[in-house]
Amino acid sequence: MKHTESSFTISPDVQYRTVQELIEKSRPDFSYYALLSISSVIITAGLLLNNTAIVIGGMLVTPLLTPVLVIALGFSVGDLLLVGRVSKFLIKSFFYVFVLGVLLTVLFGAPQEFTLIHDSLRTSLLYFIVAIAAGGAATLAWIQKEISEVLPGVAIAVSLVPPLAMVGVGFGSFQFDLASTFFSIFALNIFGILMGSLIVFSLSRFNQVESVVHQKNEEIIIQDHLVELEKAEKKNK
Repeated sequence: MKHTESSFTISPDVQYRTVQELIEKSRPDFSYYALLSISSVIITAGLLLNNTAIVIGGMLVTPLLTPVLVIALGFSVGDLLLVGRVSKFLIKSFFYVFVLGVLLTVLFGAPQEFTLIHDSLRTSLLYFIVAIAAGGAATLAWIQKEISEVLPGVAIAVSLVPPLAMVGVGFGSFQFDLASTFFSIFALNIFGILMGSLIVFSLSRFNQVESVVHQKNEEIIIQDHLVELEKAEKKNK
C-alpha cells in the first residue's frame, strides 16, 4: 500500500521562505507603527461608539498578529534571542495601543454601557478558543501561500487590539475593574494565538530549519545595529 504524506509535511523550500518572510515582516519600521496607530485609533473609536463595523475595520488594519507568530516560531526552534528581540517591540506596541486608548477616552469620554465586548468568564474562554484556532489558521496561511486569502478573516477573528484598547478605556474612565478584566482577556488571547501557532509550526517540523531561523535573526540584528550606528554618526556631525 502506497504511503501518503501528511498534510503537515512541508518542503524545506517552503520552510525557508516562510522563515525569511515572517522574520522580515516582524521588523518595526515606519509602516508598522503607522498601521498600529491607525488601527488603534479606529478600534478605540469604534469601542467608544459601540460600533461593530468600525471595530472590525480597525482589526483588518492592525499589524500585531505577525510578530506574535514570529515569537511562536522562535519557541518552536528554541531561538530565545529571536523571541526576546520581537517581544521587546511587541510589548512597546501593546503599550502604544494602551496609551492611545487612554487618551481617546479622556478626550471623548466612555459610553455608559459597552455592548460590543462582554467581560464574563464564558466570553474569556470563548475568546481563548478562537485565539488558538486563529493562531493556527494564520500560521498555516503563511506557510501555504495558496490559502493566504484567509488572512483577512483571521485578522477579524483575532481579538488583540480591542481588549487592549478596552484596558486603556478602563484606565481613562477610572473603571479599573473593567481594565483588569479585559487585560485578562487580552492575555488569554495572546497565549491562545501562541499555542495555536506553535502547534502548527511543530506539526510542520520547523525545528528542522533552526539554523535558518538563527541566521536570519542575526542578519536583522546586524542590519539594525548598523542603522543605529549610522544614525549616531549623523547626529554627531
